Amino acid sequence: MHAKGGNPAAVEGNARRLGARTAARSGGSISYARMVSAPPADGDPATPSRPDPAEPDILDSTAAGRAVIRGGVLRAGGYGLSMLATVGSGAVVIRHLGLIDTGHFTTVTALVTIVATVSDLGLTGFAVREYAAGHSTDRQQFLRNLLGIRLAIASTGLAAAVLFGLLVGYPAVMVLGTVVAGAGMMAFVAQDACAIPLQAGLRFGWVATFQLVIQVGVAIEAVLLAVAGAGLLPFFALQVPVVIPVLIATMVVGGRDARLRPAFALHEWRQMVGRILPYSAAVVLAVVYFQIAQVMVSVLSSSAQTGYFGVAFRMLLAFTTLPPLLVSTALPVLARAARDDAERFEYASRRLVETMLIVGAGVALALSLGASFAVRLIAGAGFGHAIAVLQILAFALLGTFVISARGYALLSLDRLRAMMISNAVALGVVVVGGVVLINAYAANGAAIAMLAAELTLALCYELSLRRARGDLGMGLGFILRVAVAMAIAAGAATAVDVSSLADAALGVVIYIAALAAFGSIPAEIRAAIFRHHDPAP
Repeated sequence: MHAKGGNPAAVEGNARRLGARTAARSGGSISYARMVSAPPADGDPATPSRPDPAEPDILDSTAAGRAVIRGGVLRAGGYGLSMLATVGSGAVVIRHLGLIDTGHFTTVTALVTIVATVSDLGLTGFAVREYAAGHSTDRQQFLRNLLGIRLAIASTGLAAAVLFGLLVGYPAVMVLGTVVAGAGMMAFVAQDACAIPLQAGLRFGWVATFQLVIQVGVAIEAVLLAVAGAGLLPFFALQVPVVIPVLIATMVVGGRDARLRPAFALHEWRQMVGRILPYSAAVVLAVVYFQIAQVMVSVLSSSAQTGYFGVAFRMLLAFTTLPPLLVSTALPVLARAARDDAERFEYASRRLVETMLIVGAGVALALSLGASFAVRLIAGAGFGHAIAVLQILAFALLGTFVISARGYALLSLDRLRAMMISNAVALGVVVVGGVVLINAYAANGAAIAMLAAELTLALCYELSLRRARGDLGMGLGFILRVAVAMAIAAGAATAVDVSSLADAALGVVIYIAALAAFGSIPAEIRAAIFRHHDPAP
């Protein structure tokens, strides 16, 4: 939820009936809520409405697995293109703004991201899950109330962010920039709510297209502003001219349920929020703990250190968007499997986390080895101190990828309280560790605190799943094989005297070769590479 960016169960009732009930439990960019009907009493699970038997449901068929894989590929492809645009525009913008203004820009962005994610309260992703699990009342009315809640919370949060800036003495351009960036954030909140029917219907082509248009559009605007020699303030308004047209297009493509105007039915608001309060708290804690390190550096250290951390943190954020994009395509299938098929759920959730650990370790390895190249490419020689910060932050991605997979598994099993407690622990780690480490090591200390928090959260999620159902835990042997493959690749790449970029490329090749030699690449990935028939999830 990071902008972890910008980022998803009544399942348990049916699991009880199937004899698969487990002991009673955020994924990032992840978020979500039940339909408005009153919660069932404990031991008296609600019976979800079933789709018309005459209309086959893709979520109950083997086609669901292929749709998830295609959706993941589409979203990953869109992410790759948008990342290229973001990296290219970032190199131009950072050079244009310079060290101090870059720190100001990333700090305001972190504040507004916190507000945007907190405004979600876990409602959006939970709604996707409810569509998939079949809890359907008046869906459009539910979505209208969802939008009303989010806009109300976002407005309140934006006012609090502005007040915070005034109290800590931020420059006027940062305070005004918070207001301007907040306007774009409000438009994005509306678009996110209107896109829920597309996500629940596995229409990931449209979801990926709209996300790509937003990212590329913002990147193009940023470059044009830099070329025009604009000051800092206009950069805070980048989202507004892009998100509003995408919002309109989402309403058109998504059909009736996507054409929303906010509703303000306070009684229904209380029902919705009350039922998902633990998950909402987990979402809020997740975004706060991940974004707060940037704010802490701005308060506890110098403007230069804030700039160094801001550059590295901005690069990290580009990669933290990927795990939720990949994993969110599997949420409808996980939710349906958790409701109806314990064996299918175990298989799908285990394969998902193994794949995410492999990908996360590879991305972390490449980013750490290539940190020098990345910083000099995007920020220039004057940001050399950011290299060490990025090398530390890169390994936080190990936790990020695992968190995304395990968060959706916990959500599907309705282990919301465990998610809330886990995120509270992570927040405590980053705040306590940050205060000590930032004062001692400035930007590097903030990076260490974030790394510790992200790995702690991944561990807490894993332990929560093991307590719920022992068969869902990752095998220690698998984890060790991935760790050994990383170590071999890192050692071999750094032993060769080549450029940072070549180190990264060589490290990834050796890492993949080591995994293949250990037999640790999941069958689904091998099938996708060699175009064999996909195993059903």
